[in-house]
Amino acid sequence: MLSGAREIVALVLKDVMYRSSEYRTLEEFLIGKYGFRKVEEEEHEIRRLKQVMRVDKTQFFLKDELSAPVVSEETEKEFSSMEILEGFYLDAGVRVYVLGDVTRTEDIVEAGGDEKYPVYTATYQMVKLVSESGYAIQQLIERLGVDLGLRIERKDWFFHKCGEG
Repeated sequence: MLSGAREIVALVLKDVMYRSSEYRTLEEFLIGKYGFRKVEEEEHEIRRLKQVMRVDKTQFFLKDELSAPVVSEETEKEFSSMEILEGFYLDAGVRVYVLGDVTRTEDIVEAGGDEKYPVYTATYQMVKLVSESGYAIQQLIERLGVDLGLRIERKDWFFHKCGEG
């Protein structure tokens, strides 16, 4: 075994669904809540779609449906993205790579009366987390699951030993 060797742990997440009413993207959430910072960013918009839906509440049949929140406007943007963020979680350095296609949706929801609020959704093709601490990565993902209800279709762990660093 190499003396002074260190292990790098990577967790690759595929088909990740993020949803929040406060932050537009997972990246903004990591920056705002955990103090991460952007190291690199490259984004190309592929397409944009905006729909305004007219909602006629007289068409609802059940009394409960009259007070239920209704989506009145939806804006969807699709990007090809490569972003790198870095920060600390549980005193361990963590790098987050957002790679591939990203679809962002902003829904304006009418909750009743004149009350409207946005709901942001983003679907990521791939998000990769890299650190020397697999525990920090695991705890961060669990925390994101609790805070955001983050849905992840597939998780793959990778471990790499490298020389002195």
